[in-house]
Amino acid sequence: MKTYESFIQESSLNRIASKGDKGGVAYVSAERADKSKKENNARSKQLTKDIRGAGLPGPTKVEGQYKEAGQPKATKEKTSVISSGKKGKRKFKKIVKSLGKKYDQDSVLIQQSKKKGGKLSPTTQAGRKDLGKWHGKVGKMKPGRTGEMQTRVKNKTFTYE
Repeated sequence: MKTYESFIQESSLNRIASKGDKGGVAYVSAERADKSKKENNARSKQLTKDIRGAGLPGPTKVEGQYKEAGQPKATKEKTSVISSGKKGKRKFKKIVKSLGKKYDQDSVLIQQSKKKGGKLSPTTQAGRKDLGKWHGKVGKMKPGRTGEMQTRVKNKTFTYE
């Protein structure tokens, strides 16, 4: 029999997966490795306000891991998973990219349909340089996998491959 805690962990991961399958999902963080913990916390709170202010549903909080441009290794950061809500695909993508640009993120991960999988979209010059000629396609969500770029939802990890 499943415990309440394991049920909640699975439901959170399933909820994120179903958001991506339905109308689209994006992963955005406001944290930077060169900022203090206090600054990063304030930026994360403001990001949540900005997401709601853009007319999108409130984000799901997860822990992301990403290698920033110019950094030797991947760092963990608070990440917001945003669903498209009632926004169209183009409008949703535009909002997410503008949030990534506002918070000086190298790129944002956007999945607009189940078939296409996710794609990293650069939002800064450093992000464009880091991605180079790579098209940014990262594949489909794979629960239970780990890697340099991974996401953790209540001790359950997943990547896009």
